[in-house]
Amino acid sequence: MTEQELISLLTKGIPREAKGLRVGIGDDCAVINGDGFDWLVTTDALLEGVHFQFEYTGDVLLGRKALSANLSDIAAMGGEPLFYTVSIGVPQVFQVERLEALYKGMQEIADEFHVLLIGGDTCSSQSGLVISITAMGRVARGKACLRRGASPGDAVYVTGTLGESALGLKCLQRGYTDLRFGPYLDRHRNPAARLDAGQWLMSTEMVTSMIDISDGLLADLGHISESSNVGFEIHARSLRLAKEFVDCATELALDPLELALTGGEDYELAFTIAKDEISNFERLLHEKEQTFGHFVTCIGSMTQKPQDRLVFDLQERPISLKRTGYDHFYKP
Repeated sequence: MTEQELISLLTKGIPREAKGLRVGIGDDCAVINGDGFDWLVTTDALLEGVHFQFEYTGDVLLGRKALSANLSDIAAMGGEPLFYTVSIGVPQVFQVERLEALYKGMQEIADEFHVLLIGGDTCSSQSGLVISITAMGRVARGKACLRRGASPGDAVYVTGTLGESALGLKCLQRGYTDLRFGPYLDRHRNPAARLDAGQWLMSTEMVTSMIDISDGLLADLGHISESSNVGFEIHARSLRLAKEFVDCATELALDPLELALTGGEDYELAFTIAKDEISNFERLLHEKEQTFGHFVTCIGSMTQKPQDRLVFDLQERPISLKRTGYDHFYKP
């Protein structure tokens, strides 16, 4: 059973409509009516041994990543983050000084984006450190960018570069930690939520769907496809794969294209632009992109057939991959 199949099973029969609820289960955030705006609410859990290992990261970096991952969901809706809560399960041997460092990392990200810690819960854990964060934000009423609005012919874009976090994890697992691999270690241990880009994209009113790339590009585009009842095609020649990235991946006997397509934990944004607005969007993007500090790249388009999951290699030959991204319940 896949993660999505398990979610569908566990939420079967739960009402999808309620007073004040705009969007419930099935998107990056729940969307709830506010006073002149909409509230965004999202929750993510990080478990030691599943999402992180302390031999690969430090306490401050873990705190930063934990909050950034939640804020990335708000970025995917085009929202502004405001508050967060933290529930934490702490092993008895865990030192108080390390908890302080963990919270220091979260506070660094909170200060950067003007987000306030407003509560949470603490308990003991018998199986490693557990961190669960709920983040809350807001977006203009009715303007949240959802997964379900894409149409055939819409262009597919991504922010930043893909696969570098996955490469960083492989480097850590294999002990490749010299300076050449530093940028990829940083991408894995200290990701950035694309909040500025998300809010700007929402403001253009040209985005038909959006999601953050946490499980892998193909897996997360698959969520857009399922929600929008369309397919997609991606062209590898459009992906920004830097020579240094390709060289480092090759040195570790890894396929750089597969890392970019399925690696996960990029925390970039994948989004679609209405087919009739592509030229207007490109004009606006040309004026705005330099303020982001990262690329925004068109990599493909949405197709008519929902079953389409088409990927073309650098020679425009169709390819297939065994996995589309990370799945907690995947068994090879």
